[in-house]
This record gives sequence, C-alpha cells and structure tokens, in this order.
Amino acid sequence: MKKLITALFITLMLSTSSAFAHSDHGKISPNAAIEIATKTTKQLTFKDLGFKVGKLGDNWKNLTTENFKLHATEANRYVVSANNVSENKTIYFLMTMSGDVLKVNSEAKF
Repeated sequence: MKKLITALFITLMLSTSSAFAHSDHGKISPNAAIEIATKTTKQLTFKDLGFKVGKLGDNWKNLTTENFKLHATEANRYVVSANNVSENKTIYFLMTMSGDVLKVNSEAKF
C-alpha cells in the first residue's frame, strides 16, 4: 500500500510540474510575431478560428512575409497587419508578447 501511495504521489507531482512549466512563456520578438500572424493567416484560409474576420479566402494563402508588418506595440501587446493587395484588404492581429493571438479583425481597433 505504501508503494502504491508513493507511486501515485510521484505521478501526480510529475504531471503538475509539467503543466506549470508551460504556463510562463518568454517574450517573443517582433519578427516572431509576424511569423505567428503569417501562420495564423494560412490557418484562417482553412477554417474559421472564431475571430471576427471569420474564414479567409484562398488568395490569403499567397501572402508572404513582405505583406506583414508590425503595426504597433502597445500595453504589452503586438499588433501585426497583413495586407492582401489582390483584395485591397488589411487585417490586424492582436497578440500577447508571448505570441498568443487574442483577436483578428479588419479595423485595428482592439
């Protein structure tokens, strides 16, 4: 019984320590923020991820990193813009300094 309790305790400690290890991400660079916005744009051409812009058309897949730029850095957040010249549209990504995308819209008002 004592071995069972010890094994259970060790398993519990290992599983919670790995969860805590992922809770604190470091600050990403503006270039990394642009890469995340590029990847998210491609994902948005496959399905609606729940952001205001919805599912994007297929021509958004053709954007390159030159179509993305750091629009603003404010209140520990990055705002990255993606300009689709063929549609004459720009969308904006609000993300944390750790790279979590919070919102995507076409107005840059967050």
